[in-house]
Amino acid sequence: MKKKFTAMSLVMAIVMSVFAFQFGGVEAEAAGKTGVGLAEHALNCYYGGWQYEYGYAGQVVNGVHLSDCSGMIYAYTGTARSSGSQIASASASGSVSSIPRIHGLGLWMQGHVGVYVGGGMAVDCRSDAYNIVYEGVTQHRWVKWYKVPGVSYPTTGWVTFQGEKYYYENGQYVVNTTKTIDGVSYTFGWNGKITSSNGTPAAGGEQNSSSGSSNAGNTGASSAGNNSGTGAQKPASSQVKTEPSYSKLDLGAEGTAVYNLQQRLFDLGYYYDMVNNYYDAFIRDAVAAYQKVAGLEVTGTADVETQKSLFKQDAKENPNKGQLYPGLHTGLVRNMQERLVSLGYLSPEVELSSYYGDATKAAVLAYQKESGLKEDGVMDAEALEVLYSDKAVPAPVEEEPEESSSETSSEANSVASSKAAESDVTILEAMVPTAYAAEVAETAGAAGSNNTGNTVFVFVLVIFCAGLTAGIFFLQKKGGIRPVVEAVKNTFHVKKRAHAKKK
Repeated sequence: MKKKFTAMSLVMAIVMSVFAFQFGGVEAEAAGKTGVGLAEHALNCYYGGWQYEYGYAGQVVNGVHLSDCSGMIYAYTGTARSSGSQIASASASGSVSSIPRIHGLGLWMQGHVGVYVGGGMAVDCRSDAYNIVYEGVTQHRWVKWYKVPGVSYPTTGWVTFQGEKYYYENGQYVVNTTKTIDGVSYTFGWNGKITSSNGTPAAGGEQNSSSGSSNAGNTGASSAGNNSGTGAQKPASSQVKTEPSYSKLDLGAEGTAVYNLQQRLFDLGYYYDMVNNYYDAFIRDAVAAYQKVAGLEVTGTADVETQKSLFKQDAKENPNKGQLYPGLHTGLVRNMQERLVSLGYLSPEVELSSYYGDATKAAVLAYQKESGLKEDGVMDAEALEVLYSDKAVPAPVEEEPEESSSETSSEANSVASSKAAESDVTILEAMVPTAYAAEVAETAGAAGSNNTGNTVFVFVLVIFCAGLTAGIFFLQKKGGIRPVVEAVKNTFHVKKRAHAKKK
């Protein structure tokens, strides 16, 4: 009886160790991991030329780092391995149209994840065709942002990213503002970088501020309060700020002024594409949207009055971030078109583009009708989130003519097979731990998911341990393992003697 108890304890210890490895100790493994660190890691992967390979997480093969999407994140955090488990165990998440200014947030869409690196940019290890990609957030069909499990994000204080200092306040890095921190006045630009301190232009960021743990980071909020309005030195006459001058910008314009205009529109939620220095139809539509919200004449031309209003600290943010409507130019329109094609509302023969034209509007109206939405052709961020999810209503299938009895029988068999498959998934979910149920469902229902490897590994190991336990009990019941060993030895010796006689 004692031997049985020992054997049972050994097997249970093996099983518990496996689950402790899979589900426990996540925070301990990720100790010291930060959002800024994850963003740095993602950019290093991009510049290091990582290549896509399903099931890998940064392993080097023939001198090249291989990884899938979640593996790139896992290589840094050592926590949740799959895209499904990362979003499921995130401490916070939201629509990508409202992504906060936080380095190292995760980006999620069905079966795929990436990393937000600030400034509207993201890195993801996408596919065999693309490998690792660095591009604007709005260039891809991201649905949600989320805080990656095991990663800590700053609330208030200094951090260093790509050699530049950023100051976080209320959980986001500050932009387009001037703050007094530890007696020093800092001006932060549209991208969160320091442009000047005490009136002197910054050169390569501030010194004497270590990442995330400096005295400035720990006491910045209180210092700002104690020094505001008292003891602040008046700037020298040569340091007095002058109002910037603006010139009219319209289609075809190029240069730094256009770049700054795009970035400002992006920060306020009117522009969704990659920032560059060219004034195109995408920018014209974004300017027009701002002019409408700001109560200016809607022309799409960034005249002096529009730019003065746009660059004010109290410029109005887009109350309808991510909204798509007829006549709009943006890469988000193409993403929506692709989804409408997959759902059956838009013909695959229609040439996809970044313009919301008549064919796209007809498809959207059909989708809104089937989904019970207001049929106006306008898709806001909430409606788009549903469109890109499993909750999206597919286009109704046209009725087929009556089939022959043999065809009907074939269809019945197909339905039966489908139900059997669903039953198998249900049985599998019941056999694996509850913590893995969501991943099993995702693995069964979404091609390209990264959950399969971990789930199958644990499932097979549990079955193996159960079989090992049963085997030990059987041997104990039959007198232990010694008789089995003796029987094997005897068989071997008999065969050996027979072989010797033949010689």
